[in-house]
Amino acid sequence: MKKVIYSLLTVALFTFTTETNSASLSSYPSGIVATQMSTTEIFNYLNTNLGLTSTQKPVVKKAVDEAGTETTKLNADSTKSADEVKTAKTSIVNGLVKKLSSGILSDAQSKKLTGLTGQLTTMFAQLK
Repeated sequence: MKKVIYSLLTVALFTFTTETNSASLSSYPSGIVATQMSTTEIFNYLNTNLGLTSTQKPVVKKAVDEAGTETTKLNADSTKSADEVKTAKTSIVNGLVKKLSSGILSDAQSKKLTGLTGQLTTMFAQLK
């Protein structure tokens, strides 16, 4: 009898917790889930947060891939100090934002992208 009661209490607890924490994520910005990122995950993050059109997607994907390649080369360069690498990665992200904001994205998307610069810097720092 105790097992039945504990089982029911456990189910009730999980049901209550699920209902309490199941708010729609559409009003919340996507966050970084993984400790290591890939350029595909960065592109998906931008696609989700900027609402890219079908014509923008390939151009943004190419730009993210190019920035990812630069970052990967930077990670492999053992001649630079940690501060130089950090500054260079920030520069890469700023260049990406500037490139995307110069005609590829709409004004509203560019403003959103500017707000995501900190997240993008963190994501590029975590590239595999």
